[in-house]
Amino acid sequence: SSLEAANSATAAPCGRRAAMSPAPSSVTSFFSGDEALKEVAKIDGAWNWCLLGPDPDKLPLSGGGRGSIDEMREGIGAHPTSYGLLRISFGVGKQQKTRWVFIHASDADNTQAYSLRERGQASAHAPRMEAVIGKYAQVSTKVQMNSKDECTPEFVIRHVAKVANFDAATLTLEQYTAALEEFRSSTLDKDEEEAKEEACKMVQEKAPAAEEAPPAPEPELRLSDTMETPARQRKAMKLFKKGDNVWVYSNAAGIWHDDGIIVENLEEACKRNGFALPAGSMKAQYDNGRRYKWVTPLQAKDFLKASTRPSPPAPLIGQLFKETHNLITEWHVRHFELSKGFLQWWMTADDARNGAPPNGVVSLLGLQMRVMDTVFSLRTSSTKGIIYSFDATTLEGCDKWTAQLSKHSAYCEAIRENMAKSKEEMDEDPLQPPLAAAFARKQAADKQPKASAVAGAPCAGDAISTDPTGP
Repeated sequence: SSLEAANSATAAPCGRRAAMSPAPSSVTSFFSGDEALKEVAKIDGAWNWCLLGPDPDKLPLSGGGRGSIDEMREGIGAHPTSYGLLRISFGVGKQQKTRWVFIHASDADNTQAYSLRERGQASAHAPRMEAVIGKYAQVSTKVQMNSKDECTPEFVIRHVAKVANFDAATLTLEQYTAALEEFRSSTLDKDEEEAKEEACKMVQEKAPAAEEAPPAPEPELRLSDTMETPARQRKAMKLFKKGDNVWVYSNAAGIWHDDGIIVENLEEACKRNGFALPAGSMKAQYDNGRRYKWVTPLQAKDFLKASTRPSPPAPLIGQLFKETHNLITEWHVRHFELSKGFLQWWMTADDARNGAPPNGVVSLLGLQMRVMDTVFSLRTSSTKGIIYSFDATTLEGCDKWTAQLSKHSAYCEAIRENMAKSKEEMDEDPLQPPLAAAFARKQAADKQPKASAVAGAPCAGDAISTDPTGP
């Protein structure tokens, strides 16, 4: 394929078509440095910061948004040295004062492992970058940051106040905070803010395992509890079929997982994964595909529950070029997996298969996307203002990836709505741990007339094991 035959770095292709993905009406997004600088330069612009790579001619945009200094911190390190424009205000109403600041930032930790030569060459562009950015707004001062730790409101305000004349006393952290709150309340949508928080939490907690990485059994299984004889099953049990979405109770974690799916059903008693299992047993995969457990028919009532969770779109796996910010923009082949509402990438497919942590993880909740020829650029609620660009090398490949990205973004929104609904239902009728549920049923059964039970014959729904579910 063209990806496999290409060199590790290549120039970006020329744009023959452009398309922008639909975004919520409250969301304003830009994908070029020129657009972003013009917006930040407005007194009431939707964005109040943007960062660019060290190229005064192309002005490659690495990030931007309306979260001001704290959000801007996340964009530092995308280039050996970043340059940008910050609009910072103090006070509210008619008394508000606004300043524009030229930003020159580098990452002292060098998280992207740039060479000293690359960092020096990037810094050498400072005079030209300052001149170009100064054409967009009347810059009052420039602030040089040598690490992410210096990208704080206090650090910036101190530099702004230094060059102020008679109004320096009013350029304070308190006045900055008040102005930012006024800006946020007038321009930011509450639902969008909640989406950002949820997307960041999803990246930390719910990113799926690599599609080809095998799941592991739950660790506390005891095989003596997995085999049941037909004599004990005296009535029909509710079984789930392959592909059903289920809640799965994990003995190891002591919690219910709402991301379970039945991946195998047994028609006959046999051994699977070293476990002796009766007919009707179900293999449930859960914990973002990292764990599985076998559940027998008698155990299903206590350890599996039907889930209303939407089913995800089909995954998409393959190679793409990823834009890499250096002194010049380069494109490098990476292994990508689009699964369950997340886009993740690794250096190689072997890294993904062997369980290596991904090099990048993006939740697609709040997706905003632009397509230029075979290149698509995106940002989401989880990227904190950072923009990522990828090249599929063919129009057909680009269409395939962008179509699936849109479907997975819609799935994220559906999951979000389902989680909110499930929380309400759980508050009203919480799922109990298996032993507690079985105990409650036993108490209810004890209240029934004794004559209604067959002496000495346990009811199938009451079968309890000290550790019944396996992995």
